[in-house]
Amino acid sequence: MGRVRTRFAPSPTGFLHLGGARTAAFNWALARKEEGDFILRIEDTDRERSKKQFEEAILEDLRWLGIEWDEGPDRGGPYAPYRQSERGEIYQSFIARLKAENLIYPCYCTVEELEEERKKALKMGKAPRYSGRCFFLSPEERKEKEERGIKPSWRFRVPRGKEIVLEDLVRGKVVFHTNSLGDFIVLKSDGAPTYNFACVIDDALMDISHVLRGEEHLSNTPYQILLYQALELTPPLFAHVPIILDEERTKLSKRRGEVSVRFFREEGFLPEAILNHLLTLGHSFPDGREIVEGEELYTLFSLERIGKGGAIFDLSHLNWWNKTYIRRMDIRELEEKLTPWGGEEIREFKKELGEERFYLLLDLVREESVTLKEIAERLRDYISVKEEKVEDEEKLQVLKFLLSSLNDFPVPWEEEEVKKNLRRWQKESGFPPSIFYPVLRWALIGAEEGPELDRLLVALGREKVLEKIKAKVGDNGNSTV
Repeated sequence: MGRVRTRFAPSPTGFLHLGGARTAAFNWALARKEEGDFILRIEDTDRERSKKQFEEAILEDLRWLGIEWDEGPDRGGPYAPYRQSERGEIYQSFIARLKAENLIYPCYCTVEELEEERKKALKMGKAPRYSGRCFFLSPEERKEKEERGIKPSWRFRVPRGKEIVLEDLVRGKVVFHTNSLGDFIVLKSDGAPTYNFACVIDDALMDISHVLRGEEHLSNTPYQILLYQALELTPPLFAHVPIILDEERTKLSKRRGEVSVRFFREEGFLPEAILNHLLTLGHSFPDGREIVEGEELYTLFSLERIGKGGAIFDLSHLNWWNKTYIRRMDIRELEEKLTPWGGEEIREFKKELGEERFYLLLDLVREESVTLKEIAERLRDYISVKEEKVEDEEKLQVLKFLLSSLNDFPVPWEEEEVKKNLRRWQKESGFPPSIFYPVLRWALIGAEEGPELDRLLVALGREKVLEKIKAKVGDNGNSTV
């Protein structure tokens, strides 16, 4: 085997989907493992839907994940250009060759005619495929259609009675019969190449050795192999990996916004957690390892460890990965990563509490949180003071008692002292633990369940705790303070 060259070829018609990111991760990992090249190519022949901002977003999200490429539209390379929209002359030269050898023919069928043909085949219980009727048009009939201004697409004439054998690196031997394949379009009526045609030309000319892609592309493969054979080009090795399914075992849909990398990025998931998770969707690391970091993400990657069954994207698993990475992170690095979710406000919190107590609180909050965004929101809730009139008399009495007890408690607070006094205060208050502790926690964080109270009190400090309780008691507490 020569030098390994893999590629990821997204269409810039939307943000990077998790399925696309998994494809990129697999191709990147194989190239890095084999010390080969990973190529980024932009398939932007869909002129209406392709947008420059989506291309830029895809590149940005790949880099954010830690997936870097050796050749691509932004950095060039020996096989440039790397945008299909800039490779028109290359495609036309191969189209001219196919025309000269009578391997393709013009098709004048309208969308409506093709749809009618499809419905008729389905009604007869047959698999819908193009009948090839334009192949049999006479020169006079073709001339008449062109004089009417009908611009043809160009179809490849599929030879009948042949078997196409694919030795797939994941699925093993797959056999296709050309009798079940219809003549397929290689050039649209607007002059744009189709996916099946353009990717064959690009993969061959860019010397791609391996194509790892979702199994939904398996049905495209026989058409592409026919083109490789017709043009006497060397095909790459194919590996069709299982599609990603959601928790209900249906295909993870692009129409759900929450399956884009951008969504998870904006929600505060870490790139290393997402990349780690992507490389376990349909692929397993040795010894059942789940947390894999650094170079091992690709050195431990193996085509032999890609399964055939559907890969399940389970948000709870990604949450676990993210929590694990957040808890293992250096506290100062974590502070820095919170910047997009309110950096200036967080710096003010740190100044208000002091560095030591701020880091105590941050450490406490990250144990309760899944994402960076959630940590920032919890910090805001834990530190901000919200006035809220207490109507419940029992709750009000607990808070009044706490104001009186806390005023007499010396500073600085130590965790063991706070823990011991919390138990004492609860007994002296006359309220059971099931009421006393939830009321105190509600006054501090707005919820009756949450972090350990002794650690929370130490992190917030006496003045902040008193301030938050007073905001709940209001004028009702003046007589006790």
